[in-house]
Amino acid sequence: MIRIIIETIAAFYAAYGFGLVFNIKGDTLKIAGIGGAIGWFVYKVLITYTSIADPAALFLAGVSFSVYCEMCARIFLLPTTILSACALIVLVPGFGVYKTIYEFIMEKYITAGNLFTETLAAAGALALSVIFVTSIFRNVNIRRIISSKFEKNDVK
Repeated sequence: MIRIIIETIAAFYAAYGFGLVFNIKGDTLKIAGIGGAIGWFVYKVLITYTSIADPAALFLAGVSFSVYCEMCARIFLLPTTILSACALIVLVPGFGVYKTIYEFIMEKYITAGNLFTETLAAAGALALSVIFVTSIFRNVNIRRIISSKFEKNDVK
């Protein structure tokens, strides 16, 4: 478990670093870093302690950081894309792409095809999770729900 915590701290700083590359300023960097840490923590816990497949773990990790980013975007009045991009970069299957290209160059086409399929599934799961959460948040007007609850309490 200590290894997961160390990796989560590293994921925070990785997302924080990409925030610097994207020219994010102030407390928004910390918010983006926490998003990356949340995604990595959920992914590592699911991979380590359950028998869930890698794309499914990436999907659930993507849902977790996407919900966090959408909530922070509404609370702090920030664009969701900058938070999501920094948090997402930690989980991107870059090593899978590297291994796929390497095996293709080494003319191991069957292995390269298998790796390509796995990498495509991982990237697709991440993209699907972000789209899933974003579409839910755009279709549910949270401010309207909150204000309607307060209006009902004021009437009594």
